[in-house]
Amino acid sequence: MTQIFDAHSHCFTPIGIDDGNLEQRLQEIQYHIRLGGMGLRRRHDHSVLENPAQILCAGDGISWLTDVDFRIGTFGRVEFTHHGEDYYLHLVPPHSHDLSAKPDYITAEMDSAGVSRAVLQHDGIYGRLDDYLAECVARYPDRFVALAQVDEWRGGQPDQLHRVRHQIQDLGHSGLYFSTIGFFFVDFRFGINDSELDPLWELVGELGIPVHWYAASLRLPALETYLVEISEFAEWARRHPEIPSVLTHGLDNLRKGIDRPDRFTVPREILDYLQYPNSYLELMLHKMVWDHEFPPYHPEIPKLVETLVSNVGSEKLVWGSDMPSCNEVVTYSQSLILFQTQCPFLTPKQRAGILGENLARLYPPHSNH
Repeated sequence: MTQIFDAHSHCFTPIGIDDGNLEQRLQEIQYHIRLGGMGLRRRHDHSVLENPAQILCAGDGISWLTDVDFRIGTFGRVEFTHHGEDYYLHLVPPHSHDLSAKPDYITAEMDSAGVSRAVLQHDGIYGRLDDYLAECVARYPDRFVALAQVDEWRGGQPDQLHRVRHQIQDLGHSGLYFSTIGFFFVDFRFGINDSELDPLWELVGELGIPVHWYAASLRLPALETYLVEISEFAEWARRHPEIPSVLTHGLDNLRKGIDRPDRFTVPREILDYLQYPNSYLELMLHKMVWDHEFPPYHPEIPKLVETLVSNVGSEKLVWGSDMPSCNEVVTYSQSLILFQTQCPFLTPKQRAGILGENLARLYPPHSNH
C-alpha cells in the first residue's frame, strides 16, 4: 500500500504569544494579507473590504506599512481597525480558538485522512518555531519532517548561518523553507540570486538539504510579479543544480489571475523552472481554486495536471494540503480527491508518486538529521 506523504503541513504554537518576535510577526502577517486573500471583512456586517492594500500597506515593503492596530484575535482571526471600523480575516480556520496547531491534532487529522507523513513548513507568519518543530519531530519521528527557518533578508549573515546549521545538525530539521516575503523587511532591495545570500546557498549545499520556495513577495501587479519570481527560482536552479528545490503553493497564478481568461493555464515560467533536474512542484490546487463550489471537482484542474505530466513528468509533482489552513476550503481527506479519484490519465504509479513516493525520494523514512 502506498504511503501518502503530505508536502505542506504546519504545527505552531499560539500565534499571538509574545515570544520576543511578535512585533515582527505582526508586521509580516499584515503585509501577507494585504491583497485580501479569501476575504477581509468588516466586523459589524461581514462585508468584504475592497482594496485592502491601500489600507494595510500601500507600497511594496515595510516602509509603507500603516498603523491600523493590527492584532491577533481568537478563533482563527487576525484583526485591525481603520477609521473606527474593525475588520478581520481568518488566517487559520475558526476551530483554532487560540490560533495554534498542535502535533497531536495534526497527527489525528493525518490518521483520519490516511496520511502517513507530512513536511512541516516553517513560515514566519506562524512564528519562530525552531525548537518547537524539533519537539514535534522528536514526538512523532515517523510522521513529521521539519523545515528550518531563516530571516530571509539576513540569510547570508553569520548569525543566520549558525541558526540554520543548528536547526539541521542539532535539532533534526531536514530542509530549508524560504519565503520571499522576508525581503519585505528591506523593501525588496535584493533577492535570492544576489551576492548577499551566497553564503547561505553554500551552506545549504554543504548540508545536503532541499530548499522549499514560497513566491510570496506580494508586490503589485500580483500576477506579473509572481511570474518574475518563478523566473528567479529558475535562475537559482541553473546556478545550483546540485540542490533540490520544491516550489510550494504551486500554480499560485490561479489565485493571482482569478479574473483572467487564461487563468487555467500552466505558465511558461513554471515549466521552465521544472526543466531543471532537481526542481519539484507542490500542488495544493484545492487552495488555488478556493472560489469554486467544490474545488476537487473543478473541471479545469485535471487539465492542468495533465499539462504538467505531459511536459515535465509526474515525478516532478508532489501533493500538499496546507493543513490546517486547507480546512477553510475542504477537509483534509477531500484535499486528496483530485489525485486519488480524478485525473483519469494518471497511471497507478503516477498517482502513487504524486501522493508520496516522489517526496519520499527527498526525505526517505528515518532521514531526519
